Amino acid sequence: MRKLLICLLCISLLITACGMPSAVTPTPVSATNTPPAPTLIASPMPPAITLASPTATAVPPTTFPTPRTDCKQRYSTSPTERDYWPTSEWRVSSLAEHCLDPEKVEHAVWYFEKGITARSLLIIRHGELVYEKYFRSIQKPDRTANIRSVTKSVLSALVGIAMDEGRLDSLDHKVIEYFPEYVYPRTDPRMAEVTLRHLLTMSSGFNWAEHSPIQTRWMNSSNWVEAAINLGFVEQPGTGFTYCTANTQLLSAILTKVTGEPLRDYAQRYLFTPLGIPANRWYWGVDDHGYAIGGFAMNLRPRDMARIGYLYLNQGYWDGQQIISPEWIQESTRSQLHAGWGPDYGYLWWVHPRSDLPSFEAAGSGGQTIYVVPGLDLVVVITSDADVGNPEDPGPIIYEWIMKAVTDR
Repeated sequence: MRKLLICLLCISLLITACGMPSAVTPTPVSATNTPPAPTLIASPMPPAITLASPTATAVPPTTFPTPRTDCKQRYSTSPTERDYWPTSEWRVSSLAEHCLDPEKVEHAVWYFEKGITARSLLIIRHGELVYEKYFRSIQKPDRTANIRSVTKSVLSALVGIAMDEGRLDSLDHKVIEYFPEYVYPRTDPRMAEVTLRHLLTMSSGFNWAEHSPIQTRWMNSSNWVEAAINLGFVEQPGTGFTYCTANTQLLSAILTKVTGEPLRDYAQRYLFTPLGIPANRWYWGVDDHGYAIGGFAMNLRPRDMARIGYLYLNQGYWDGQQIISPEWIQESTRSQLHAGWGPDYGYLWWVHPRSDLPSFEAAGSGGQTIYVVPGLDLVVVITSDADVGNPEDPGPIIYEWIMKAVTDR
């Protein structure tokens, strides 16, 4: 027993020595930069992990401000009653002022700091930037991040806008209506049953696996749309969930056809400009035929990722304008299909239907996330560099140390 106590004491001292970073006060930044082209990699959100709580000695003794507990009385959560919108820039405040326990949030920061992949953490509450930290060599808030599969959720927003505009009148249209020229005698007859809804819910039934030889062959093909239509099937469309990046390339090409313009231009006009995101502040790669890459290849600043989350938190409403209909937001972020592991799936959004605090997120491989908790008026943004090691799964950290840091629940 004595040896066990000595071992535990040594472990405790070692953890204390690791330390934990302190918060960085957000500062206004320049709105211009030229983002680099991203690495063309896509993957689904990582499966959830069990999070071990840090011991009391994991954090050096620090005096934290006492958080307020009266935010429900001080801030309206009705979109039309917001007193300002971050179209030009985010209003900066503090965790304690917005009823978040700074000590608990610093535990979350400790987790990200001790890893090697996290690059940024932003917390928005009641529409104000209450925490912002950049890790490792990333010190500039105006630097864009490769958001990987978070791109899919932005694509979902554009589908919703096209539906609201009447460019699309139904999600039950068949994919081959838009590309009959790619249907051949060898094409699987089940392709005739695949609809836009199947693409949005990852239930197309295609023979697919992320990061597999199938995906490699598809990405090496000269025509991603044609190759997707001729992938082959493992099950009937609408039967089950298979995360498939090729689905989103079909959606991107279809949107380009129905809008009659490059999808980046459409996104700029109807989504990014209203949110205050200029064209020179983000990047979206295209395939060999000029179609925007629907499943990845987008670069955004973390603060602009937060704008996307805040738009969804406010049911598509932004400063007097209904950018996306609330009906589309609700359909996109409710459970449309069980993924079979972890969260459910909506329309290219991951859905966490917890009984206590339902939430949803846009997630990209390597730890990119826009995490939205409507019941807490909360948006969390995390970016990471998955190329330097095994990424941390941010979901459990967000739930345990950020969502539970709210003092006016």
